[in-house]
Amino acid sequence: MIVRSRFQGLETLLIDTPLARCEIALYGAQVLSFIPRNDGRDLLWCSPAALAPGRPVRGGVPLCWPWFARQDKPDSAVQHGFVRKMHWTVNSFGESSEGEARVVLALSAPLGGWPEGLNWPASCTPQFEVRIGQALEMALFTRNDSEDTVSLTQALHTYFRVGDVRRIGIDGLQGLSYLDKLRDFNAFTQDEAWTFEGACDRIYLRAGAHQRIDDPVLGRSIHIESAHSASAVVWNPGADGIAALGDVPVKDWYQYVCVEAGNCAPLDRVSLAPGATAVIGQRISAAPLYPSATTF
Repeated sequence: MIVRSRFQGLETLLIDTPLARCEIALYGAQVLSFIPRNDGRDLLWCSPAALAPGRPVRGGVPLCWPWFARQDKPDSAVQHGFVRKMHWTVNSFGESSEGEARVVLALSAPLGGWPEGLNWPASCTPQFEVRIGQALEMALFTRNDSEDTVSLTQALHTYFRVGDVRRIGIDGLQGLSYLDKLRDFNAFTQDEAWTFEGACDRIYLRAGAHQRIDDPVLGRSIHIESAHSASAVVWNPGADGIAALGDVPVKDWYQYVCVEAGNCAPLDRVSLAPGATAVIGQRISAAPLYPSATTF
């Protein structure tokens, strides 16, 4: 079942199936909530702070397109691209007999071209597909119908809900090189499993397709699978950095961690020829951290 709803004044799609419940804001095509029935709790985190007019929600899964951060763009560029601040439309919706739902959202450039698009071609457009089942599957497509090759960076900027970021571990990053934004983008190596050591803003290079968040406070693991993405971004600004955001209660800083599928500079830019399509995807699901022991 799908119904129109609202979240902090934004129009949303509320999707309720036998397998999961999901809410998606049409402003920015932003998934705000995903609650699988097998866990019963939200895998995603959203700030409870009231939104300022025209500002997207802090949390869920913001779409960063056609650039991540301001990579390859001037300081005047809107952070993480302009589609976060545009209203998307429902292209299609369907449900399967197995209880899975599928929503496709589309965006076209308005007359006059993309707002704050920095000469991004009007005929190079995104489409976002969400599949809701026991797992949440997301895919962001880019179709280049312009006459020129385009280069883009992008990300699915997923905010995961955790009991306490200071107590979680993230598996799947061991041995990877990363660029540390908080240390002038110098390169380092993740020698051990990731644990929280303070504010973190890193781009992991040549990341594998699988990561896992182990959360002893909530007693669950969140499994993350990425597709067509060689960069993994891990971010939490810490107790001191959260105040600068201005849209998160300071006391809530430890309740999330971002683990993002990305096509990020310097190694993972997407070059898209005329007529070509690119896709980046992420699949997330939950499992008990401590499965019940089997008795014989």
